[in-house]
Amino acid sequence: MVLGFVVNLSLPYWRDHFFFMGADDANFFQLTGGEFPKKIEPGKTHPIFTLKALPNHVGYRVCPCSSRKPFDRHHYRYINKGCRLEFTNHEMDRNSYLVENILLNLPPTIAIKFRFKGQVPNICLMVKKK
Repeated sequence: MVLGFVVNLSLPYWRDHFFFMGADDANFFQLTGGEFPKKIEPGKTHPIFTLKALPNHVGYRVCPCSSRKPFDRHHYRYINKGCRLEFTNHEMDRNSYLVENILLNLPPTIAIKFRFKGQVPNICLMVKKK
């Protein structure tokens, strides 16, 4: 119940399929060695999707999300528009495509900076095969 009122969630409370907002593009660009995003716009951010905890809770494996379809991928997952996230009842205002070819291990010092939006129910996680 408490998760519905939390904005910044410390890493020990993170779980798989959590959705966060506010990952700074400039930081993402640096952390991914220039792979994501392709173009940096000052002040722009992307959401992240949690995949799994790293051993001993030293961090979390995440991938960025994008509102653009990954046309270069034959298989991809996305969070369906209109999905209501668990714990917060946040409604997704657009499809959010998981950029799973770019994975990051986030440490606790960075994790606290993101805004928690909720947990994505399995029914809202769509798979597209081209």
